[in-house]
Amino acid sequence: MLEFPAFTSLCDWFVSKLPIHHAAISTLGDPFELTTVGASDAIAAELEGMQLDLGVGPCWEAKAAGTPVLVPDLRQASTLSWPELLTAAESRGIRAAYAFPMALGAIDVGVVDLYATTAHALSPHDVEEAWAMADVAAVRVVDQVLSELTSPAAEASPRRFLHQATGMVMAQLGVPSDDAMVVIRAHAFAAGMSVPDVAQAIIRRDIDFSA
Repeated sequence: MLEFPAFTSLCDWFVSKLPIHHAAISTLGDPFELTTVGASDAIAAELEGMQLDLGVGPCWEAKAAGTPVLVPDLRQASTLSWPELLTAAESRGIRAAYAFPMALGAIDVGVVDLYATTAHALSPHDVEEAWAMADVAAVRVVDQVLSELTSPAAEASPRRFLHQATGMVMAQLGVPSDDAMVVIRAHAFAAGMSVPDVAQAIIRRDIDFSA
């Protein structure tokens, strides 16, 4: 799994690693809020806000499909059903847009939107790397969203149950323990369950994130 560098914002990380110039990250509702989590700059923030306000754009298509949406040349994308967004993007010097869904197991976290000022297709390696980075971003975003939530029930849960469930999620998803705990907390939040209940369901194999 890719390591996220310390003291680097998520959006700046995408800009530094990929052949793009702007990046934004949003959660798109259910179970999270409909909001922009971060943007590399004002242009990315404006375009992201337009997508959320209009309810159309690459981020929504990526969320619906569960796969990346790649538009290497916006000027050749006249068949797309978001003309207002295309006009706004072109007026800001954007020529290409790419959207990568973020998910934790079965939970839709949101989308990473990437913008370039030149028209070009991402290479297969770029696509693979961007999607892997989106997986890292999903964990970071969920951790950020849940960081202010408290779960007294989790503190009361027998430590061995939570420890066992964490180990099982680590094995299922191939992630470190901190990320496994984020997955458990995110599932509890999305399903309206307590963390102890989720932990025991994992141990009973009622919940299997590898399925």
